Amino acid sequence: MSSAQRIGIFGGSFNPIHLGHVGVAERAAADYGLSKVLVVPAHVSPFKTVGPAPLDDDLRWRLVQIACEGHPLLEPCDIELRRGGVSYTIDTVREIKARYPEAELFFIVGEDSVAGLPCWRSYDELSNMCRFVSFPRTRESSTEIRRRMENGESLEGLVDPRVAEALAVRRAEAAGGRGNRLPQP
Repeated sequence: MSSAQRIGIFGGSFNPIHLGHVGVAERAAADYGLSKVLVVPAHVSPFKTVGPAPLDDDLRWRLVQIACEGHPLLEPCDIELRRGGVSYTIDTVREIKARYPEAELFFIVGEDSVAGLPCWRSYDELSNMCRFVSFPRTRESSTEIRRRMENGESLEGLVDPRVAEALAVRRAEAAGGRGNRLPQP
């Protein structure tokens, strides 16, 4: 049996990160014996390039950090936020492979993305560098969470309570015109 580290990579807009995201990452870790799952918020998704992200990068990064707390196998990774520009998976996987050259990489995707994988940038290289593992989409929806936020509705059962608190603080600050004083992870 190989002693190589097994690392999951779970990328997405995380706009915002919700309990479904965390559940998928933990399930992948358990199902594939991963030593950790890097949770990688995209700077700009190549699939969502129209208009600005509803939540800015700094807020999404803080929310990912908060959501990963208490989940020892989940590790926030800001590689795409630091790099800027459109977040292509191949660039991220190359950089992670350079950091962990002996690791076996597992890229976590939703089942609805599987058919489109061959259209991803540098797919052949990518498929040689990592194994794609897919999971069903969860009932949680970032779009629905943002709609609830806008309407002041409860996010209970959809996001970690600390994520909900940070979002509520951001909403109150936006309404009151104050600066960014979000709870730190």
